[in-house]
Amino acid sequence: MYKFVLFCAFIVLVGSYPQHFATKKFKVGIEYDGSLPMKGGSDRYRHRNNYDPFFVTVTTSSKSGFVISYVEVTATTDIDGDVQFNLIRGETGSRSLVFQLVSNQSEFLSYSYLVYGIKEEEYKKVTQVSLINSLPTL
Repeated sequence: MYKFVLFCAFIVLVGSYPQHFATKKFKVGIEYDGSLPMKGGSDRYRHRNNYDPFFVTVTTSSKSGFVISYVEVTATTDIDGDVQFNLIRGETGSRSLVFQLVSNQSEFLSYSYLVYGIKEEEYKKVTQVSLINSLPTL
């Protein structure tokens, strides 16, 4: 009976051990006044081997008549895990972005993202004004 009680206490102790998570936030692009949320998503993946790098590639695009101004990404791993953000293709003012999250030394990777956009005409106005202001004066 004593062994059974000890075993149950061990199970309760292990089961109640708090899990600690590491969350990193990434923001790429330029936040303009009037930027609107375009598209978002989230997912969770489990690693097969904690020590092999794990890659998640996400392709996103803006709505018709809009361009992407910036993207916000939140990635969560266990406390010992590491996650890196790589922008593969696209930039501020493009209609699509491809980004990649690389996770290592973690049992899982959970992420969410939200893409913000601005009307294409507004973006052209903003870039024209910034180009005029950056010209050297004689």
